[in-house]
Amino acid sequence: MVAVLPSRSTGDGAANERVSRRVKLMRVARAAVSTSVLLVLALAGMGCAPVAPYERGKLAHPTMSAADISSMGEGHLRAISEGATGGSGGTGSGCGCN
Repeated sequence: MVAVLPSRSTGDGAANERVSRRVKLMRVARAAVSTSVLLVLALAGMGCAPVAPYERGKLAHPTMSAADISSMGEGHLRAISEGATGGSGGTGSGCGCN
């Protein structure tokens, strides 16, 4: 005599569908996270570049230093040339048009 076992599909169909949806969502989420991690690592790796000796003179220029600025006029000039402001107490747009 052969025993017939009930198949799994005879159970609660809605519960099986929810589980399969959850599994699919977990796979998509795992793929999205791994893709994001690989993208961040690739972008971080591209940000590191060797500097040639002849370019080091440009990077050592006095305007590239982070020394304190002596007057507000110089601070405004730096804000205009860099396109950024902050830390000096003054306001400005960065475009030089005030």
